[in-house]
Amino acid sequence: MRTDKEMLKIFEAEPDWVFQLTGLPSPGACALRSITIKSLERTADGVIVPIAAEEPLTVSEIQFQRDERIYTRVVMEMAAIQEMHAMRPVQGVVFFGYNGMDPQPAPWTAVVRAFVLPELLEALEREQPRHPLVAVFKPLFVTSDEAVASEAADYCRAIKSSELTDDVKAVLMAVLVSWLEQRFKDKGKREIEAMLLGEFPPLEETQSGKDLIQIGEQRGEKKGLQQGQQQGLEEAALLFLTRRHGAVPAAIEAKIRSLSADEATRLLEYLYSPQLPALEDLDRWLAAPSR
Repeated sequence: MRTDKEMLKIFEAEPDWVFQLTGLPSPGACALRSITIKSLERTADGVIVPIAAEEPLTVSEIQFQRDERIYTRVVMEMAAIQEMHAMRPVQGVVFFGYNGMDPQPAPWTAVVRAFVLPELLEALEREQPRHPLVAVFKPLFVTSDEAVASEAADYCRAIKSSELTDDVKAVLMAVLVSWLEQRFKDKGKREIEAMLLGEFPPLEETQSGKDLIQIGEQRGEKKGLQQGQQQGLEEAALLFLTRRHGAVPAAIEAKIRSLSADEATRLLEYLYSPQLPALEDLDRWLAAPSR
């Protein structure tokens, strides 16, 4: 499964989680950045830069494969980044995906702090069982497919019921869905959605939904911006129905094309609900005055 990209998204959304997990002193407000190191001809993707200038930079690496040179690579990045930032204090952190991956080369173990990610998450779960960070990593570290499938909705609820901002929740949900899709490669979108028991992200937040809406907008863009956006939503809904039901009855198509932009948006959300509405249900929905 892909891990590095998803984990960077998580810690980019909430960089202070690096310090909460490891127990290292929090530097306060900070951001995770990618920094190009010209002297090394490579990019360090996980550099945490605190707003407070007196706080150290943190070079973080995520390692899910054994690499005998991981420590020397981090040390070289630390030295180069420190020079780039007027010799500002710097520290290095490596997260290993599993036990037994740490080569522990002297003398660099005294310079770079190493942690086993599952152990950190287990400790966090003992203290805060409903922590959203614990939930999002479950598809990655729970060994039983059956357990993941049966508990997926609970992972989702733990994220959505947290006190995180909506933007951070959206990032965690996207990562959760990505890891579920990677783990259950034999399941389609609808099966993943059923697994989440209706806790799936809204249509416009999923890649398939974005693709449908983009296609619809391309078909409608010739009629002006506002009208094009409205027709785009209608076209997206019709495309969705065509892919699922084949030909759309003319009466239903006419009703869809008469919707306002807000109504077309609500229609897309209705179509993408886990109830999988039949054409008869859709016809009733379109006829309801409160749609």
